[in-house]
Amino acid sequence: MTITISGFHHAGFLVTDVERSAAFYEKVLGLKLLPRPDLGFDGRWYDLGNGHQLHLMSVEQMPGRADPPRHDRHIAFNVEDVQEVDIQLRLMGVQVSYGSGRAGTVQLFIRDPDGNTIELR
Repeated sequence: MTITISGFHHAGFLVTDVERSAAFYEKVLGLKLLPRPDLGFDGRWYDLGNGHQLHLMSVEQMPGRADPPRHDRHIAFNVEDVQEVDIQLRLMGVQVSYGSGRAGTVQLFIRDPDGNTIELR
């Protein structure tokens, strides 16, 4: 039996300061906040469109998750104009690094306040 992945639902990041991270995701990336049930620990949920979400979770409050965030966790977002996004990020003082994917796709890489990698392509 094989597992068939039918799509992406959400990505989750453990963060050390939910308010600081919320400011980054809302002000730098412009994500829209979603309602979130009381799960017993602080966090935020964001709408990424098409039914996709990003979940931020407080590393200090999350049961059984005392490890700090790992720097190899990442999420990749498609953007309309990579060059325009690069300019906007630089104007905001966000450090950007570059890569290239399949067929020469240009990729930008930034980090949130906890070091989680965000790929923009």
